Amino acid sequence: MKKIYILLTIVATIAAATSCIKETTTHQYMEGSLRFDVNTYIAAGSVVEFEAYGITEPADPHYKWVVSTIHTDTLLADKIIVKFPDEPGTFTVKVLAFDPDYISSTHSETLVTVDTSRVNGSLQGPGYAGQNHFTDERDGRAYCYSTFGNLNWMTENLAWEEAGSVFTNSPILNHVFGRHYTWDEAHRACPAGWRLPDNRDWEDLGRVLNGGSPITFEEEWDGLASKVTQEVYFNGDRLWPFSVNNSHSAEFSWNPLPCGYFQTADSQFLGFGDYGMWWSATERGSEDAYYRYIYWDSADFKPDYASRSSIAMSVRCVQDIAGGRN
Repeated sequence: MKKIYILLTIVATIAAATSCIKETTTHQYMEGSLRFDVNTYIAAGSVVEFEAYGITEPADPHYKWVVSTIHTDTLLADKIIVKFPDEPGTFTVKVLAFDPDYISSTHSETLVTVDTSRVNGSLQGPGYAGQNHFTDERDGRAYCYSTFGNLNWMTENLAWEEAGSVFTNSPILNHVFGRHYTWDEAHRACPAGWRLPDNRDWEDLGRVLNGGSPITFEEEWDGLASKVTQEVYFNGDRLWPFSVNNSHSAEFSWNPLPCGYFQTADSQFLGFGDYGMWWSATERGSEDAYYRYIYWDSADFKPDYASRSSIAMSVRCVQDIAGGRN
């Protein structure tokens, strides 16, 4: 009896183990990379279509979508159409691919809606109110400008779309931050009657900012960045970070923004929120040209030089006025 009992126990154990094996389901990982196309920045109030793609196995997965604050319940479809609010904001769009025989895959993107209005829009702080303006006949875009010394200066960055690059490749930001141009592009980008300022033009501006005292282009322009920068916000977020070294007194409404620069070799936008940089028409040798820049943690408006073809930055155009420069 003892041998029979032991044998029955072994058989029962094997049967139980076999039963467990049959009940265990092995799920495979999906193949491919789940994606959907999106511009990081879009106009507030936009209607946008999102379509999931990229999963190659299984051949026909199902999809669930969630759009923060808009569609908090899941939407079941491979393609959805979303109407975003008319007010600026930040949203997360998330899609999940699922199939009963596979481990699910997810992908999400952050999307920012933008109001390009100069008054009560996404960009708050620049002193555009009460400034003169002119219209670029090439595209109908209006620019603000003010007179400094012997020149009219644009008080916002050039945004002509036939040249240059726009931050994060989001076209809506042309109307907020302008575009980044290489020096070669900048020379042909200004509207008719306007031109790229050279070092002497910058010195004319510097003299005004310096209280009427002459100042050379090569000098550091100590303290002058504080006189032209102001507290500016984009969708409620500070653009120039707080700094004890820069008071942002905005004594002059030149309205600089820290739009950084663009490296053409690897198509990277760098320095956004840290640097504002603007070309001079004056060359330095055969490959470089001068520019001025403001760094967020400094009160100075410094000079430097960069490659004419591999670095792109912001552009301010100038217009000669009666009397001109000496």
